[in-house]
Amino acid sequence: MSTPNHFVDTLKQHLPLLAHNDIELIQPLWNDYGYCVRCVLQHGGPVVVKIVELPQSISQHPKGWATQHSHLRKCRSFDVEMHFYRYFAKQTSLPPLPQPYRLKKLDNGWLFALADLKDQGFIRTTTELSVNQCFTVLDWLANFHARFLHHPAEGLWQQGGYWHLSTREDEYKQTQDGELKAAAHRLDELQRACAYQTIIHGDAKVANFCFSADFARCAAVDFQYPGCAPGIVDVAYFIGSALSDEDQLACWEACLDRYFCTLAGALSASQEGHQIKQLERAWRNLYPIACADFHRFLAGWSPQHWKINEHLQQQTALALAIIEKDKC
Repeated sequence: MSTPNHFVDTLKQHLPLLAHNDIELIQPLWNDYGYCVRCVLQHGGPVVVKIVELPQSISQHPKGWATQHSHLRKCRSFDVEMHFYRYFAKQTSLPPLPQPYRLKKLDNGWLFALADLKDQGFIRTTTELSVNQCFTVLDWLANFHARFLHHPAEGLWQQGGYWHLSTREDEYKQTQDGELKAAAHRLDELQRACAYQTIIHGDAKVANFCFSADFARCAAVDFQYPGCAPGIVDVAYFIGSALSDEDQLACWEACLDRYFCTLAGALSASQEGHQIKQLERAWRNLYPIACADFHRFLAGWSPQHWKINEHLQQQTALALAIIEKDKC
């Protein structure tokens, strides 16, 4: 599959330092909103360029969710991503992520020219990890969340994550009536009411991380949905995307232990020990809530989705029991 000529023309127009026409297509963007390519600049070295071009029609969607509401959410997400790279990505003490070379709002889209992580040794991507490999990403998330704990999310999403209730009204309406749908607003409230908010990645699936050859290091990409939330929201989503069903059931607690151990170390210079323990208690208690909230989204968006597995169902049952107990 090659990059369409008009996207190549856009590259040449806005990145005039292209050394040659050797443009490698990495992948098309979700739902045909553009392309991600790799190329080389004359004086800037290798870059990855994400070109977003708004489609003329929004009538197609792999899951049938081609609505004006979803289209506007995507448009907002690209504005947020550009803001993140411009004002947040250059913060000190951040775990690895691509630094921006050029960011430009186009007449009908956006252009992101970012440092090529492959050139920095992050040469591998995958769709599934072992538990030990999973720890690498949990460390990344812990350090990211520690850096942005209680940090204002100006210009980002007021609430981070791509599936939270206020952005998924269409899917909520299609969710089958039952305990999960009835609990949807309470699940959302419990996350928003948490005293410990950070800036989350918002789409921390395994596909959005690049790894060194030995999986000892990783870097994150695709910052369309960062915003305020408890850090455990990223963790719950990541575990469900990266581990096999069997590993999720057997090792989710070990994953949380690793995450909170790294988080405590990252916060030790700025927080007292008792404050770190309070944060850990609050976020651990929200793990089943975050899982159930994601289940709520899937139940409306794609009720047969493979991520609705035994672990997610167990955590959802626990979350519903917690909510029911709170009523008493």
